[in-house]
Amino acid sequence: MRFLHTADWHLGRSFHGSSLLDAQAAWLDWLVDVARERQVDAILVSGDIYDRALPPLDAIALADRALSRLVDVAPVVAISGNHDSAGRLSFGAALLERAGVHLRTDPKRAGEPVMIDGTAVYAIPYLEPDLVRGPLGVGERGHAAVLGAAMDLVRADLAGRPAGTGSVVLAHAF
Repeated sequence: MRFLHTADWHLGRSFHGSSLLDAQAAWLDWLVDVARERQVDAILVSGDIYDRALPPLDAIALADRALSRLVDVAPVVAISGNHDSAGRLSFGAALLERAGVHLRTDPKRAGEPVMIDGTAVYAIPYLEPDLVRGPLGVGERGHAAVLGAAMDLVRADLAGRPAGTGSVVLAHAF
């Protein structure tokens, strides 16, 4: 399989008060061209789609256009990063999934892969330890503990799959 892995789009970011949106739009045009030219099987986005939890409307519109164009090339699997608001990014996720854009923002779903041509893509969003300890049933604090719990979900799912099932883990580093 051929994956195109991207991360840290930070749409809506400014630099010394100047918008970077035009440069970001040009980069996304390039990304779509690369995905098409390389005939990728899936596009992975490892979080930080936006630069902040409440992105400007023009950044949201740019993300919408980019995802719409990318999914015309191949399925997209994206996770929320530490700059994204997981709750806001997940709006419409069930509808988008039908179109081939798989947004994963819920840490409890780490063991539910997106299946792409027989390969299990496990998408683990950014795990803020104090926010996800409860939902993941983790007693101790820290990134290692919550990531370990998420990976336990992945391993449990993989154990129930046929031998030789391909797998990829997509996660956002802390």
